Amino acid sequence: MALRLVLATAYGCLCVGGVVSYAFMGGPPEGLKWTAPVYLALAGVLVLAYTPVKQWQGPLTAALIGFASELSGVAYGLPYGHYEYTPILGPALLGVPLVLTCAWLVLAAHVRGAMEAWRIPASVQPFLGAAWMTALDLVIDPLAAGPLGYWSWNASGFYYGIPASNFAGWFVVSLVIFLSVPANWRPQRSLVWLGASVMAFFAALALLLGYGWLGLLGLVLVAAGLGSRRLP
Repeated sequence: MALRLVLATAYGCLCVGGVVSYAFMGGPPEGLKWTAPVYLALAGVLVLAYTPVKQWQGPLTAALIGFASELSGVAYGLPYGHYEYTPILGPALLGVPLVLTCAWLVLAAHVRGAMEAWRIPASVQPFLGAAWMTALDLVIDPLAAGPLGYWSWNASGFYYGIPASNFAGWFVVSLVIFLSVPANWRPQRSLVWLGASVMAFFAALALLLGYGWLGLLGLVLVAAGLGSRRLP
């Protein structure tokens, strides 16, 4: 319990600090560039910390499928299109930052937990979950590939310079994730809130950086994730 509190406090400080740095300094100072990968890593660790060990197969499956898709994307341009990561997100394997495993499992836990809270039938969850994950990426990607500089696209596209193949890829990979995770994976309320805080972070950045409608979309998605009163 004490370790969870320490991790959650550290995560919260980085989350709030990130928003404050963009609000008043235009972004983290040069000496604090390490905060981006640490922020994602802490979020990933919190997912495991708040998931019973017997359910770890769920988030780990999401992390591995998501990371494998990133390896394919960087190497072959499939399924997202051709892109390259910058050094900002820290140590990488074959060009893909290792912390990306955490990003995938955090978002998957958020969406899975929210769908469980809304009592979405199991037969519908893979398709709704894939659409929901793609909607989250509509907010994240323009910022991550734009002002945050986490990666760059080799070819421009219709949506903030992002090719349509990226969103098709997100839908397909997310569909595979939700078809593959075990039925007993039911993320608890705290993990739905964790994912919502990540999306609130991106929504706040979008509003601060002048991406008005992206910020509003992000807030709508946060509300959708937290809207059910039947969270466990």
